[in-house]
Amino acid sequence: MKYLIVLASFTVTLSFSSCNNTAKRSEEVASYTYEEEKVEMNNQLKAAIPAWVKEGTICYGLVVQIDQEKNPVKGRPVKSKVVQIGKDAVKMKALETVSLVEFESCSKMGISKGEIWDEKEGDLYLSKEEAIEALKKMKIYKLAEGTTAN
Repeated sequence: MKYLIVLASFTVTLSFSSCNNTAKRSEEVASYTYEEEKVEMNNQLKAAIPAWVKEGTICYGLVVQIDQEKNPVKGRPVKSKVVQIGKDAVKMKALETVSLVEFESCSKMGISKGEIWDEKEGDLYLSKEEAIEALKKMKIYKLAEGTTAN
């Protein structure tokens, strides 16, 4: 019986002390203020990315196939969304699937809906037509398998 009374008093004391600490923690959490840090693009990225680019903007990026010498071979526009603007890159999310090569034996060349990439070169356009014009200027616009536009 003596052990039961000692155990009960110990439990009551422990519960009071833990409740007291919880109140202190609750006050700390309630008084906490989060200050959002404003991230700005570095100067090199500011020069490359168009001024209209803001988080949440729907625009068009470019999916470009490059060869072993890092030369562009062919490309297509991809509808995308600006997810986040960072210091060194703009995080983009593909809103559609775009494939550059459609052979069964070939590894994937393109981008899938939902994929995210870091845009560092500034190849972003407000309309699909603008993106197509940019690809045509580079002479890499891919219409359909095996054809390109001049």
